[in-house]
Amino acid sequence: MRTLRFCGAIVFLGAGLFGQALTSVSGSVTDPTGALLPKASVTLENVDTGLSRETVSDAQGLYSFPQVSPGNYRITAKAAGFVNVTIGAVRLLVNSPATVNIQFVKVGAVAETVAVSAEAIQVNTTDASIGNAISGAQISQLPFEARNVVGLLALQPGVTFIGETTDSRNGAVNGGKSDQANVTLDGVDVNDQQNRFAFTSVLRVTLASVQEFRVTTLNANADMGRSSGAQIALVTKSGTNNIHGSLYESLRNTKTSANSFFNNSSGIPTPTLNRNVFGASVGGPFVRNRFFFFFNYEGRRDRSEQNAVRNVPSAELRQGILQYQRTDGSVATLNPQQVTTLVDPAGIGANARVLDIFRSYPQPNDFTVGDGLNVVGYRFKAPLRLRQNTYTARLDYQLDTGGKHVLFWRGNLQNDNDIAAPQFPGDPPNSVNLDNSKGFAVGHNWLLRPTLISTTRYGYTRQGTETTGIQNRSSITFRNIADRFGLTRGLSQILPMHHVTQDFTWTRGAHSVQWGGGLRRASSGRANFANSFHSISTNSSWLRGIGADLHANLPDLRSTFRTAFRDASMALLGVLSQGTALYNYDIKGSVQPVGSPVVRKFVSEDYEMYVQDTWRVSRGLTVTAGLRWTLMPPVYEGNGVQVTTDQSIGAWFNRRGGLADAGRSQLAHVCVLAS
Repeated sequence: MRTLRFCGAIVFLGAGLFGQALTSVSGSVTDPTGALLPKASVTLENVDTGLSRETVSDAQGLYSFPQVSPGNYRITAKAAGFVNVTIGAVRLLVNSPATVNIQFVKVGAVAETVAVSAEAIQVNTTDASIGNAISGAQISQLPFEARNVVGLLALQPGVTFIGETTDSRNGAVNGGKSDQANVTLDGVDVNDQQNRFAFTSVLRVTLASVQEFRVTTLNANADMGRSSGAQIALVTKSGTNNIHGSLYESLRNTKTSANSFFNNSSGIPTPTLNRNVFGASVGGPFVRNRFFFFFNYEGRRDRSEQNAVRNVPSAELRQGILQYQRTDGSVATLNPQQVTTLVDPAGIGANARVLDIFRSYPQPNDFTVGDGLNVVGYRFKAPLRLRQNTYTARLDYQLDTGGKHVLFWRGNLQNDNDIAAPQFPGDPPNSVNLDNSKGFAVGHNWLLRPTLISTTRYGYTRQGTETTGIQNRSSITFRNIADRFGLTRGLSQILPMHHVTQDFTWTRGAHSVQWGGGLRRASSGRANFANSFHSISTNSSWLRGIGADLHANLPDLRSTFRTAFRDASMALLGVLSQGTALYNYDIKGSVQPVGSPVVRKFVSEDYEMYVQDTWRVSRGLTVTAGLRWTLMPPVYEGNGVQVTTDQSIGAWFNRRGGLADAGRSQLAHVCVLAS
């Protein structure tokens, strides 16, 4: 698929340019009378790391610092015949171009300095992109459920949020589907390529490790790509010249939780919910003004219980007794002998092996589910366990004292274990979810000259997940009765993503031109047991007359209870009516053994290029326009396990038309060829 996207805007009252996970600051320089002042020297210094850059105001008295890392800055301006001006406490946010106008307050010796108080204008007056940047102070001070930063992403204007759910509508932005969002961490792709849940980063971003983020909800510029949805840029904290650290812990327990109505009605206490989040972080310099570090560890431990209910055989059905509703509303009971003579057309009666299985179920305690007679409920508190460990590290290194070359490396690792509910108390968990996703990013910012900047990024993100299963052989199931043991089937996936980007920013006169591109390559290797076993079921719908023979001798059976009676009868008699066989073939056409996983490797690639220009027409008018080109070839199976037609689509349609004209069947002429 090829796409072209044109981006343009006319914006008043500002100027600037920004790139992925970076920002910019710009503004005007004026003398004490308010007249624009060209050729003034402007220095931008990071107060935390000491890194600085210099520029000169142009003929219109405007200056610009593109491709700047978010952080706290100080701006110093110098001009012949005027007192130096220093503006401190300038906070630059990710992907949010700021405007700081500088005015010299008096004429005097250059050796003098006047410190002024000013704030960067954080409202984006540079382009038409819409979104909010959230700073580190807001992230650290606001409350979050389980300290999950996604809570802030969901509060952006235009975002649809309906709670913690996998519903595809959740996380839709301004009408765009939730899976169209693009998530980057330090400028590289960290999207959940497999599940595509809204606002989900494969690499978990803890509150202690995220410096800030911005969500562009509408009108993204040409330098942002991959999809038409929201653009979410997150930045990992960096170390500074001062050593900073933290220890933290948050606890939620059962005492603050209310019980549900159904638990109260069944006499079941409030399920346990204990959640403990704890961690530590530290950042500082290896070498002042040159080499910085930041480390963060966060753990989460959940001990909770889930309200689970299963359909189980009633106490009577376990003894071979069937019950049904009569037409007059009363309940009839058939003893084992009556079941043999009145229900079973073969006259055999209840299956002894089935009765043994029925007696192995827990005794019912909930009569609000099932059919209320033969199949009822068993409700219990299922124990759940969650363990998460998240490790984050970042290193920043300034290669030279002039700040022309700046490198960074960021690494993430997580080790998660999520134990699901068992089928019944005392059984092993139906599944265990494992996650050992990891990744890193490296970047190089190169100031080729004051008007030309190169930004290079490479990211490797490896999504590794596994869901274990219990089933290890083909199964027999009773319709509308819970399986005695879980029949979950395993799935393991390894999905590595390589992402490379290259951006250039060139400032010339009133124009700030940015161009570059990127490529992504992802491969999804998976072993799936979902279709690896055969199954047989006691389904009355597959009998002759949909099982009418089972109640032919019961004329007083209420019509609305017929289906429930048939299903219970089929289960008790052990009649296996429906079979499903699943066969998997390898690339040579051989049938795989039952229980073997289906192994596949799906590969996707995409390539992007863009160019955009921010033209400062005047002090109060800026025009931004750009073009982005994206090439997304079809996803393919890396091992060659694909299906294709043995003829062109045009020839296929022509043949169908000819057969239709002749009044002949077309079924025999649809052929596929495995390759």
